[in-house]
Amino acid sequence: MFKSSFGFALIPAVAVALCAGPFVSVAHAQDDKVYAMADVQAPPKLASSVVAARIIQESYPADLKSRGVGGMVELQFVVDAKGKVDPSSVEVVDATQTALGEAAKKVVTKLDFNPAKVNGTPVRVKVTLPIIYKP
Repeated sequence: MFKSSFGFALIPAVAVALCAGPFVSVAHAQDDKVYAMADVQAPPKLASSVVAARIIQESYPADLKSRGVGGMVELQFVVDAKGKVDPSSVEVVDATQTALGEAAKKVVTKLDFNPAKVNGTPVRVKVTLPIIYKP
């Protein structure tokens, strides 16, 4: 079972964790500024790890799942100040299977987060999210 640095574990079939993104200098909270994880006092958190695991599991391409083909996808995207994934920011950084990368890219916009905060104010932050598909 995969355990994230935030202390939650998901079902063995799917694992999700938040990791630090590229560095961005920090000044003060602004609507258009995108912060790095290292520059926020409160990182974004999945609103529900159970719901996220279910949504991701449902995105597992049936042909790969039936053949027992799993793998990992690393996505990078921006979570906005409302806790929503900015669809235009989603990119696949790495994927062991192209089909898994495409599935993860489509499904990540359905995930809800509690937004990151700087000085108590919700801000936009760049997130790196590994998703593991296990048959």
